[in-house]
Amino acid sequence: MKDNDKLVALIRLRDIIYSGVRPTMRECGFSAEIIQELAKEQLIQSRDKHTGDDSDRYVIEEILPAGHSFISQQHALRDRNNLTPVLA
Repeated sequence: MKDNDKLVALIRLRDIIYSGVRPTMRECGFSAEIIQELAKEQLIQSRDKHTGDDSDRYVIEEILPAGHSFISQQHALRDRNNLTPVLA
């Protein structure tokens, strides 16, 4: 998974979770692979409800501190790359 894809997924999840929803994979529109990779990298915490098919079974509980750090780092990198040199 590319860093940009992770960033987009984490930002979308952050916005959904901040609105008070603990979304399933179906509700946030991500595949099981994306959620599993984010969880494996300890960027998010998910919970298995043990009912329903895969897209309704896993609930995204929260974005972990490493996930928030990843978002901040990516924003800092983009800001640094978007700086234009000042010509004297």
